Amino acid sequence: MTRKDSGATGPTRRRLLGGMVSAWVSAHLPVARAAGGRTDPAVILPLHQIVPAYQGQVAEVIQSPSFHRRGAPDTFPANPRIYLKLVNEPVLTLALWKDLAASPAELHPIGPDSYAGSDGVGTTAVWHYLIRSPQIHVLFCNMQYAAPKGGPRLEGRLVLIVRSSYWKEQTGEPWIRHEVEVFAKVDSRGWRAVAATLRPIVERVLREQVDEAGLFVSLMARLVEIYPDWATAVARAQPELPASSRREFIEIVAETRRPGALGGRPIVRNDPGARRAAVISR
Repeated sequence: MTRKDSGATGPTRRRLLGGMVSAWVSAHLPVARAAGGRTDPAVILPLHQIVPAYQGQVAEVIQSPSFHRRGAPDTFPANPRIYLKLVNEPVLTLALWKDLAASPAELHPIGPDSYAGSDGVGTTAVWHYLIRSPQIHVLFCNMQYAAPKGGPRLEGRLVLIVRSSYWKEQTGEPWIRHEVEVFAKVDSRGWRAVAATLRPIVERVLREQVDEAGLFVSLMARLVEIYPDWATAVARAQPELPASSRREFIEIVAETRRPGALGGRPIVRNDPGARRAAVISR
């Protein structure tokens, strides 16, 4: 991403490095287990804040997942108001990305806290926000996957957790650190018959998706601040985004606009050697 960033001072770099090291350590600690070796859902998330209709399913997925992945923490400079708006409005976040790079993914609101979508390559899902707070977001998902050319069909449930923390540097610049954790449970009856073949593939895909999910949101949050005119133009063009949400996002972008923000729009250039797409100015 090409922009004039002020170089981090020595104390800033040390503070950031220390935070990243502590985050890495916490991400690799063992998951808390209850008696009998099962994961205790109440330790993982505030289960009492989830509506009773979903508490049982969330607890079941966390206690006996087919797969579990806790992504590496991502630390980045961004305005918390913009960041939280993007986490809470996935239709908007996806629209910003699709304006930069072709993607077959689709997502549509089907209720105040629910969304239905597909990745365009065989997976469909219905997502429900169960907890939305600045510190933690919890989503529950019913997912179906149909392999191409008559391959296996799988159904499962996911619990996705986004943990976020915030602070300001001495200069007043806001920083955010977040991490993504996913518990996935395959419910298909024929899963055991194909588990040996599919498990390595699913584990690899899950690892990549979880790691990239956090990077995706952090990248969009930074781009909105760098290219505010582009971000508001994309938001105005989203008919599926509620008018109140669209208006609130545009107001937040205007109120947090930084001196020296760029006009135009960013360009995504795929770099096979990079972990994420490179973004350059136009």
